[in-house]
Amino acid sequence: MATDITTDRLRELAETRTAQGKVLSVFINLDPREFATPPARATEISSVMDEAGRAIRDHGTLTHAERTALEHDVERVRAQLRNGLDTEGARGLAVFASELAGLFEILKLPRPVPHKVAISDHPCVEPLARIGAGELWWLVLVDRRRVRLLAGTIDGLVEVWRQDDDVPGKHDQGGLSQARYQRSVEKEVDDHLRAVNAELQRRIKANRVAGILLGGPKETVAHLEQMLHADVAKCLKGRFDVDVWNSSTDEVLNAARAVLDELTARRDRELQQRIDEGLGTGGRAAAGLNEVLTAVHERRVDTLVVQDGFTAKGTRCPQCGWLGVSAGGQCPADGTMTEAVDDVVEIAVARAFAQDARVRYRPATDLWLEQKGSIAALLRF
Repeated sequence: MATDITTDRLRELAETRTAQGKVLSVFINLDPREFATPPARATEISSVMDEAGRAIRDHGTLTHAERTALEHDVERVRAQLRNGLDTEGARGLAVFASELAGLFEILKLPRPVPHKVAISDHPCVEPLARIGAGELWWLVLVDRRRVRLLAGTIDGLVEVWRQDDDVPGKHDQGGLSQARYQRSVEKEVDDHLRAVNAELQRRIKANRVAGILLGGPKETVAHLEQMLHADVAKCLKGRFDVDVWNSSTDEVLNAARAVLDELTARRDRELQQRIDEGLGTGGRAAAGLNEVLTAVHERRVDTLVVQDGFTAKGTRCPQCGWLGVSAGGQCPADGTMTEAVDDVVEIAVARAFAQDARVRYRPATDLWLEQKGSIAALLRF
């Protein structure tokens, strides 16, 4: 499975706003069960881009400049997709384009997505949040001479680093020379693992990860664990068995899935418990759409939890961004007349990402969250 989604990428998109023009967001389904061949995928992509063109032509509130810029965006996307964009392994595509905002992104998705075209003053990230809000994991595969680093979510991984340090094998001759040679080999293994630790330490400074899993021979993995810098070691969450050098990204993900699923379930249980405790004591938690929207507006959300499929109409203040559930009227924050929005939940999710909050989607069958009004939040304060 291919994925370009990370929490940081979602956050960057959610923060994007354009003072001039509009942003075109397009989601394209490339489910291999429906579109197995390259011609079928190409036909589907062309059909959805035609739909995007019609949406621009039929949009009732665009200015001439906005409409012209969006039409150029559609042509830019068509050209990029027509000229050999690699979609191998992708189950879907997400496109974000705004000539006036300097935005042009085409992301490969690890799960199929329903077709969608949206035109707004910001990228529509909520469909991405549903499939990519899982936090970033690092899977480090290491043996006595080689290392690979794969990053991604439980839906898909991307290899971001690999290295072969070509450590020699064991010496076959006996005697003193064998002992010296073996000490030399072990020193080179130590140097290799120290270099792995140094690279992980360097990379962890620029990334926020949910955790790190180590895969490879048990003796080597244990040796590396003893060397890990404290910043890396505190992110270590477990081990798994895998072929270090020859496994595909899908095979690595499958090998680690049981560990990842258990860790994710444990984090969800802990999050649920903290929200329940906060609600029970009047502390750092909110439940129900109205209370959660207030917390989003006040930038108090640490983690937003949404039931899959939950949508709601609402209102938004065009001046300060206040979100509410009642139709019409003045913004309680600054008195500006509010405007109706089709899905205030989608806007809240995007706003949460832009505020550096985490977002977790729970299944539509989750009774715990349904009893909370299908939306809840752990608060910072």
